[in-house]
Amino acid sequence: MRTFEYGPAEVFIALYRGDLPDSGVLGALTDLIASDTIRLLDLLLITRHDDGTVLVREIDDVTAPGGTGPIELEGRGLTANEDIDQIADALEPGTSAAVVVIEQLWAKNLAERFTGSGSHLLWSTRIPAPELNELAAAAHIG
Repeated sequence: MRTFEYGPAEVFIALYRGDLPDSGVLGALTDLIASDTIRLLDLLLITRHDDGTVLVREIDDVTAPGGTGPIELEGRGLTANEDIDQIADALEPGTSAAVVVIEQLWAKNLAERFTGSGSHLLWSTRIPAPELNELAAAAHIG
């Protein structure tokens, strides 16, 4: 069976007020990492201050208040500078965005097995949770 160094990666961009994401978000990430559900490849914090200046930081350069320490990144630098600039340009003063690049470890295993059997991926997509829940409600599912 063929093995991959990395499996499929997903990028999440979340907008929030303030400099750091909620501690619950960071806690969820550390729980998922500890359970070997995901591998955190990159996590950038992009902040546009009230005066319009932009600050870009890696999460492992930041310790959240009350946190247990920095979160380790396993793919630092995967987020392209062009993407960072585009996200920063879209931020309103006083807001920030977290750019989270994660590897779904279950998907890596599945990709290895598909490839090992001679298959190849034709298409993959993700339906965001809010959209899926709206679709389910409209279809009277659940």
